[in-house]
Amino acid sequence: MKQLTGIGDRIGELDLRDADGVPVDLDSLLTSPVVIPMVRYYGCMPCRDYLHQLERLHPEFEAAGVSLVGVGGAADYQARHLMDNGIGYPLLLDPNHTLYQAVDVHHIAWWQMLSPRTWWKYLSAARRARQGRITDHPLQAPGLVIVGQDRTVQMLYRGRTLGDYPPAADVLATARRVGQPRRPDSPPSN
Repeated sequence: MKQLTGIGDRIGELDLRDADGVPVDLDSLLTSPVVIPMVRYYGCMPCRDYLHQLERLHPEFEAAGVSLVGVGGAADYQARHLMDNGIGYPLLLDPNHTLYQAVDVHHIAWWQMLSPRTWWKYLSAARRARQGRITDHPLQAPGLVIVGQDRTVQMLYRGRTLGDYPPAADVLATARRVGQPRRPDSPPSN
């Protein structure tokens, strides 16, 4: 049985693309540690809400010397729409789920759709985000990983139900511990 990826493990090659389908090399993103929320798909209401929560903290992540980069399935138009409407960090596509596989974020059990926690996540997000078209597996689990400049996993969260992400403030606290604070006179990383 394969041992799950954990803190300190290195991530190998990934098949990431920008919203135009152009390949993106992971190393090109790792000029600083990177916080990577992994959404089920970019139209997922709680996922969109979470991306906006991180966006509100974007200046604080940058001040901590950490970049933000979202990763989702293959819906380029949904990623582009979010970047055109308030998300100021790159949203990449992972059409073959190479990052999800690398950090062992897989599908949730179907019965989790009936969980009160799942419904609460959707109802809470409904105040702030709209549901988009389902463009990936409906049971894809969400997750979040912080990857260091040497490709090591610094933080890893595997969602147990739809919309299950770590609190944004906890992610920022971890980012501050692993980041490299930016000098006031240096340009932002994104």
